[in-house]
Amino acid sequence: MPRGRSWIFFAGSSKTAEVRLGADPKKGKPLTERPRTDGIVCFAGVDWWYHNRGHSECQLMRRLAARCPVLWINSIGMRAPAPGRTELPLRRYARKLTSTLKGLRRDPCGMWVYSPLFIPRYTPTVLRWNGRLLFEQVRLLQRWIGIQRPAVWATVPTVASAVERGHWTRRVFNRSDVFSEFPEVDAELIRGLEERMLSWADDVVYVNAGLFARERGRVKSAHLLSHGVDYAHFARGRGGPSPGPEPPELRGLPRPIVGFYGALDDYTVDLDLMIRTARRVRPGTLLVIGPKAMELQSLLAEPNVVYLGPIPYEELPRYATRFDIGIMPWLRNRWIEGCNPIKLKEYLAIGFPIVSIAFPELEPYADLVHVAAGPEGFLEQLGRALEEDSPAQVAQRRARVAEDSWDALADRVAGMLGIDEGRPSPAVGRG
Repeated sequence: MPRGRSWIFFAGSSKTAEVRLGADPKKGKPLTERPRTDGIVCFAGVDWWYHNRGHSECQLMRRLAARCPVLWINSIGMRAPAPGRTELPLRRYARKLTSTLKGLRRDPCGMWVYSPLFIPRYTPTVLRWNGRLLFEQVRLLQRWIGIQRPAVWATVPTVASAVERGHWTRRVFNRSDVFSEFPEVDAELIRGLEERMLSWADDVVYVNAGLFARERGRVKSAHLLSHGVDYAHFARGRGGPSPGPEPPELRGLPRPIVGFYGALDDYTVDLDLMIRTARRVRPGTLLVIGPKAMELQSLLAEPNVVYLGPIPYEELPRYATRFDIGIMPWLRNRWIEGCNPIKLKEYLAIGFPIVSIAFPELEPYADLVHVAAGPEGFLEQLGRALEEDSPAQVAQRRARVAEDSWDALADRVAGMLGIDEGRPSPAVGRG
C-alpha cells in the first residue's frame, strides 16, 4: 500500500466503498458513509481524438475536469468493422490505431485521455477477457494519476465486465442511446449488457424522454438530463456578436447556403435525401461539414455540394452562422427514435430556419422547426424555409435555449458522482 493512503474496506467486487467512522454514541452502532469522490473514470462512448467534442459527455467531463481529476477512456466500440458490411472499414481501423498509439496524454482542458488496448471482437468470451484487460489498465492509470476514491461514468455497454470489477464511490450509466439498435451489432448480446449496466448503476442518466419513461421504474435512480448548449458560442451573427471573419472556403458560394454539420453515419443520415436537397436548392449551395463514416461519392457528384470535412468545435460557429438554413435529414429508424441530437439546440441558438425529419425529442421544439414526416414533406418544408425572413423567429429560437447551460447540467452530474461543487482540480499526476 503506497504511503500516505488510508485503508478502505470494500464490501464485494461491485459494491460501494465504505469507510468506518467509529460508533454512534447514542445507538452504539458503527457509522458508515460513502467517501467523497477524488476523481472520475469515464468509460466514454466516443474517442476523444477523432470524434466531435461537442458530444454531451465531452461537454460534461471537460467541465468536471476543472473540479477533480478525470480519466477519459476512449470507447472500445461494439462492432468490428468488416469489408463489404461496414462503411469505410479500413479507415475506422486506421483511426483507432492512431488513437491507441497516443497512449496516455493530458488534454489542455486538464483531462487525462487514454486509448486502451483491447481485442476488437465482440463475443461473450472476448468481452470477458477485455473486461480484465481494461480493468487492469485503468487500475494502473488511477495509481499514476493519484485517484484513490474514483467514481465511474460509463456509456458503452461493452465495458460491463470492466466496470463490474471496480470499487467505485458512485456508479453512473450514461444511457445516451439504445445501443442494441446500433447497426451490425449482436443485438441479443448488447441488450444483455445493457440490462447488466441498468441493474449495476446507482444512477442512470437519460437524454431521451421516451426511453426515460420506459425504464425509470427498472433502475435504482433515473435522471432525465437532456442536453445543454454553449449558447454564447453559437449565438453569433444575425444581430448577435460577430462570429469572426468569413472563412475563405465560403467566399463566393452561391446563395442560399443550406447547411449540415455533424457525423455522416450510414445509420443516421439519409444520403438520398441529401442528394435531393442539393437538387432542390440549386443553383444555391448544400454545404456539408463533419467526419464521414460512409461513402459520399454520389452526394459529391452533385455540382452544388461543398464538403469541408470536420471543423474544430471552436471554429464551428464561424461556418454555421453563414448557413441560410440548417437541416437534419435523418433516416427513419429505431436508432433515431431513441436519440437526442445535440445539434438541435445548437441550431436553435444560431437562429436560422431549421428543416428536419420528425423524431420524438424534436416535439417540444416543433413550433420553431419546419418538421416533415418523410422525404417528400422535407423538400416541401425546405421550400417554406427558403421563403422565411423573420428576425422575430430568430429571437424566438434563441430564447428557447438561452438558459440551457452545460454548466448547470455538469453541476447535476457532479452531485451524482459525489464531486464537491466548485472544488478546483488539484495539480495531480505526472507528466
